Amino acid sequence: MKNIKIYTIIGVFLMSCTLLTACDTDFENPNNPTEDVVLGTKDGLFALATGIRQYYSVFALRQIIEAPGITTRELGVTNTFLNINELAKGGAELPAESGGITNPWVNVLRAKGMAESLIAGANAVELTEGTKSGLLAYGNLFKAMSLGYLIDMFEEVPINNALDGAAPFSDRASVLAECISLLTNARDGMLVPISDEFQSTVLWADFSLMKTVNAFLARYHLIAGNYNEAIAAANAVINSSDITTSMWVYDANNQNPIWNRTVNSADLNPQTNFGLLGNYIPEAGDGRIDFYLGADAGSANADAGGQPLSEMLGFFSTNTSPIPIYLPGEMLLIKAEAYARLDQLNEAVTALNLVRQKNNDPLGVNANLLAWAGDATNKNAVLEEIYKNRCIELFLTGLRFGDSKRFHPDFAVPSAANTTNERNRNYYPYPSIERENNPNTPADPLI
Repeated sequence: MKNIKIYTIIGVFLMSCTLLTACDTDFENPNNPTEDVVLGTKDGLFALATGIRQYYSVFALRQIIEAPGITTRELGVTNTFLNINELAKGGAELPAESGGITNPWVNVLRAKGMAESLIAGANAVELTEGTKSGLLAYGNLFKAMSLGYLIDMFEEVPINNALDGAAPFSDRASVLAECISLLTNARDGMLVPISDEFQSTVLWADFSLMKTVNAFLARYHLIAGNYNEAIAAANAVINSSDITTSMWVYDANNQNPIWNRTVNSADLNPQTNFGLLGNYIPEAGDGRIDFYLGADAGSANADAGGQPLSEMLGFFSTNTSPIPIYLPGEMLLIKAEAYARLDQLNEAVTALNLVRQKNNDPLGVNANLLAWAGDATNKNAVLEEIYKNRCIELFLTGLRFGDSKRFHPDFAVPSAANTTNERNRNYYPYPSIERENNPNTPADPLI
């Protein structure tokens, strides 16, 4: 890729700035670029776009998957580190100063701030129409992704970062509306075809910008309750002539972050049966068990629940294993859920069975099961089967925390520490560092 080295160097410079507060650019070396200079050029914006991808896929993604994965029993804790054990216990005693909640807050907000800088720069710098449409779509996508994951973890979040640290907070409905607006603007903006220069410099072979934008539109329309719009966006992904499957890709210098926390360490391991209990335990012969989970790997710490664990496979088995940005099966499950909530149960079961009977998934996530034998006239039964399949198909995608709350909003989360329930919090408390620096920080949720 042309000029990739200089883009990486500048991208690292930009990532070194928090982008949550003003970045100190008073360097002794007058030949070093300032943030204003870098963000005021096309090459600087390309570098920032490259830096966002690197930072998000390695640092932010770890937090997006790890914290909710512990809270919803996907991951078992095998180390005595306080922060992950605090997440495993949850309850009202989860402290606001815990690194288990501070790390996702800081890392994902930083990724969002980088996306906001890219959007601002793309609107300020003179660019060709195709390069501008590409940069804006890319920035809007990363901002929407960051906001969407944050609002699943925290009850309210800032839509826009503030240089003075005093960003106002917005509620869930407002944040989801902003995600949808950002992604709609990204999709519609690409009616001006993105330039070859942007495509070859910023994007990578295993990534379709348009399909990824539509996939996240489908996700957030579903969560917001816009079911017809969710179906339409999912169909735009499924029916696309572009066969690309969008993936985060890794190398020896930028390693798969979940491999690093599981296979390469003694911190975490996947819970056997995906951490599911009772009626949610996968059926015998479900091919997704062998795809994601390996041999017996002992047990979690007794204080963290002592659950049986399995070896990590799937998208996290090596240091360079690519991780899907979204899974093809998610689009089918979005359609299934949306149809079910619209009381179109036949269509819901049809989409559900496409997941259960799947044997040609481009990523190898094949259940190879028979069609569902449950009561297709019972809406609750259909939704429960969809939930179960989301838990299995979308294992360690950062989605189960939000799914649990959406499908089971009346689940009574105990205030005491708990290591066996479906989830042990509804939302995390706001980190102490945010409360100490931002007077707009809301009161913590009870649980």
